Amino acid sequence: MFLKLLALCLFAFLIYAPIAEARIRHYKWEVKYEYKSPDCYKKLVITINGKSPGPTILAQEGDTVIVEVTNKLLLENLAIHWHGIRQIGTPWSDGTEGVTQCPVVPGDTFKYEFKVDRAGTYLYHAHYGMQRESGLYGSIRVSVPDNFTEPFAYDYDRSIILTDWYHKSTYEQATGLSNKPFVWVGEPQSLLIQGKGRFNCTSSSLTADTCNTSNPECSPYAITVIPGKTYRLRVASLTALSALSFQIEGHNMTVVEADGHYVEPFVVKNLFIYSGETYSVLIKADQDPSRNYWMTTNVVSRPPNTTQGLGFLNYYPNHPRRSPPTVPPTGPIWND
Repeated sequence: MFLKLLALCLFAFLIYAPIAEARIRHYKWEVKYEYKSPDCYKKLVITINGKSPGPTILAQEGDTVIVEVTNKLLLENLAIHWHGIRQIGTPWSDGTEGVTQCPVVPGDTFKYEFKVDRAGTYLYHAHYGMQRESGLYGSIRVSVPDNFTEPFAYDYDRSIILTDWYHKSTYEQATGLSNKPFVWVGEPQSLLIQGKGRFNCTSSSLTADTCNTSNPECSPYAITVIPGKTYRLRVASLTALSALSFQIEGHNMTVVEADGHYVEPFVVKNLFIYSGETYSVLIKADQDPSRNYWMTTNVVSRPPNTTQGLGFLNYYPNHPRRSPPTVPPTGPIWND
């Protein structure tokens, strides 16, 4: 009798439980080359609506995402892949040019349309030639339905993408990689946290027009936190070469999601992350609020020849560009 009553209650819940109405999330993007200085060194960067990384796509599980992409690269075709989105029923929107779609030719507009059927942390990036390495990438953040509670709690949600950065153009690199004899691209010049890094402009004979550390475009990326609050950081990597470690000075990170799937929570001080991977970590803003703290990323798994990437965890109301009073933590050694 009890089992029958339980089954009836469950049936009634499924029938009458509120179901969130799926929405359409519409984005219009213009993709083009612009001169930028993400690590203080000026070079051509592929931007979306003037920015690299591009806009974060925000949606809820079950929503339909429509992205109208206009190719203004003038001399290059274009395709964008939605990394981690399963594209069930919409393989022609997957962005793998030459496989499921023809590339978008200069001057044309292509409408990507797909459903985000699973909550989690995902990415988008160029899928034509080596354009991803030129700055064409961004975050996709899919939240749970209104009537669903996640197995962990937090107050605010933020995204961070880690990348390595080269000063040579992708044409120079591709020419060397396809050459006989093979010409290796070498180690990256910088590591970027959310599109910002810091190259040592005095390390070579560069003019201020080419490399300028006072350029605000390369000021360290800062995440502002309110003391006492818990933050979900969605950390992703889209490096071309490097495996990385990510750490926040004085703060533990509790890993709760990996590649769109919840995991049994575990605590780390260093997050090892490889290209194409995404993690959600929870951090508590429970340190001394009178100062800011370093966020750093460094190369692991191979001998590094690239200085670490730096950012700030900015405790409100400190200024977001106020440098921490400490030396940045170096992170684990490459072969640990």
